[in-house]
Amino acid sequence: MSIVTIFLIGVAACVIFDLWQILFAKITGIPPSNWAITGRWCIGALTKGRFYAPNIEQIAPRPRELAVGWLLHYAVAISYAFIFWGLMSVSWLKARFFDGFLFGVITVLVPWLFFLPCMGKEVMGSHTPNPLLISALSLMMHSLFGVSIGLGFLWSSI
Repeated sequence: MSIVTIFLIGVAACVIFDLWQILFAKITGIPPSNWAITGRWCIGALTKGRFYAPNIEQIAPRPRELAVGWLLHYAVAISYAFIFWGLMSVSWLKARFFDGFLFGVITVLVPWLFFLPCMGKEVMGSHTPNPLLISALSLMMHSLFGVSIGLGFLWSSI
């Protein structure tokens, strides 16, 4: 499988993720992810070495934070596609719906245990007004993303 194909599967899965967030926001009124905040966190982590930013929303906006946030979002998605491909290469996963779903469920550990705590929301968003909703939304999005990757690899092998 070519590097370009793996890259495109990661991008496509991320586009599906983003389109679903937009549609879901229209249906439910729950806003999609704020990639500017993610970019603000990333800029602070890269320039000041601060991975823990408990009051990220109160930190002054940084130039190009939205672009950095989107870039990080897509870079992570592409990285996940390469990880999935690597796990397929050692026969731990197969290009199919279920393995994609399983991969997505496992990847939700990253926001639950890393990104949310780094942004002061604590494990699984326990310091948010509605931790159960935050955790459920993350699980839904990562499950969809994982399925998109699994099916992307399946369809690319046809």
